Amino acid sequence: VSKPNSPVYKFLNIFGRIMEEKIKGEDDLRDMYKRLDKEEAHLNNNNNKDATGRCRCTYTVIRPGGLTVENARGVKALELNQGDAKSGRIARADVAALCIEATFYPKMTGGTTFECYDADTGKTLAAVGANNLMRGRNKSTDDVYMSGRERRGDSWEGIFVGLEKD
Repeated sequence: VSKPNSPVYKFLNIFGRIMEEKIKGEDDLRDMYKRLDKEEAHLNNNNNKDATGRCRCTYTVIRPGGLTVENARGVKALELNQGDAKSGRIARADVAALCIEATFYPKMTGGTTFECYDADTGKTLAAVGANNLMRGRNKSTDDVYMSGRERRGDSWEGIFVGLEKD
């Protein structure tokens, strides 16, 4: 979404400037929550604040890879990443579960943006388009690019550990 020079961005943007609208929507959402925090501080309204003084209202931007109609594979098969460096494919059912589960861990997921995909389909943005079309999976660790920001887990809570705030 945030890499306008990537082949995937350029390709998807052909269809009604989809990618430009996605980043605009994400930026508008982040700005809205920043304004909400400022308004809460200005009003000195403590009814809607947590123990640290931050507004309890939060957002999570989830950027799924290419959506599939496959059965859910579950949290152990997924990978989260930040920085818009990798993508892959992911079942719609896994995205739905991820969205729901993220609401249960607002201290870890609130105020974050991350990509999600099946770990064995993760590729660089330059390679992901062809890989998704061919429905490829990584065959060995030699095929895997590591950005250093990957997150995997055996549980929903575990996969959210270490996400960096926007």
